[in-house]
Amino acid sequence: MRILLTGDAEAEEQRALLDRPPAGGLRAHVLKVAHHGSAYQDSAFLDVVRPLVAVVPVGRDNTYGHPAASVLGRLARGGARVLRTDVDGDVAVVTRPSGLAVVTRGPESPSDR
Repeated sequence: MRILLTGDAEAEEQRALLDRPPAGGLRAHVLKVAHHGSAYQDSAFLDVVRPLVAVVPVGRDNTYGHPAASVLGRLARGGARVLRTDVDGDVAVVTRPSGLAVVTRGPESPSDR
């Protein structure tokens, strides 16, 4: 299984990775979507990575508009199962004999904080 943790790498850094990909390429089974799913993603990068699972760590009610609907849509159209921590809570991707599985623990309610 290949996991790509992109941190806050936005379009410029993603294009640099496309220009000089690491050994073995950029394809990953699991992608931690960069910068909370901001709109500043390179679409060609997402197409090359082509994850089965895309995890978007993002806070509820953030004022930045993250994650961007366009990014979520592109990932979903590419076949990824998209999970967001603001909606799905804690997310764990595990391997099973049958392949990848995702385990979530729903987000806290405001009264749990």
